[in-house]
Amino acid sequence: MKKKIKILDKKFTNPLLMSVFIFLLNWCEQSIAVPETEAASVLPKTSTIVGFNLNHPQLGKYDLNSIKGKWSLFFFGYARCPDVCPTELYMMAEMMRIIESNSSGEIQPPQVIFVSLDPQQDAQELLQQYASSYHPSFIGITGKQSTIDQLAKSMGVSYERVYHLNGRALLFDPQKGIPEGLENSYFINHSASIFLVNPNGKLHAIFSAPHQPDVMIRDIANIQKAWR
Repeated sequence: MKKKIKILDKKFTNPLLMSVFIFLLNWCEQSIAVPETEAASVLPKTSTIVGFNLNHPQLGKYDLNSIKGKWSLFFFGYARCPDVCPTELYMMAEMMRIIESNSSGEIQPPQVIFVSLDPQQDAQELLQQYASSYHPSFIGITGKQSTIDQLAKSMGVSYERVYHLNGRALLFDPQKGIPEGLENSYFINHSASIFLVNPNGKLHAIFSAPHQPDVMIRDIANIQKAWR
């Protein structure tokens, strides 16, 4: 019996075997059960989102630690958005009202986080007022453009600034400077995808447009059940 224990000890102290063992543990931890969904694209393995340090007017610093322990829905847009943002924020507000009216406990209400793609014009107070006008629980965060760009890229968000003059889109290289007087004369074309982040702070699923509140609720509930 002692000889057998010694052999096991040698195996688990072998650096190569230990590395493989740790890799498998990490892989198992990151791999997730893929439930049946109607609209959500569930990632076969959770994806790490880049660390970020943004700001909220009441909560102050807002980072990865701020979202851990809760399910979160991330949506990227800006307060002056004429179409996509109002549509999606209204839809998620309706989703939250349905969840709040359901006392079955089948779904853990996610927190909705609205990330500004336009920190140049979205002041913290303005952004939060805009987000909470759809639902009082919505959280609006902003910060440095470079930080937002990195966070958006890590989630696969696509967007671009389009400058306008007299109703016409302008084509020029931003690296060479923006024409004087047009610094704020732009709209932002951006995707309408919504990103579900699990309580570990990992990207878990993506909801591509179009969205329906009842479908999102059923998908989130199934994802949460499979994750437990």
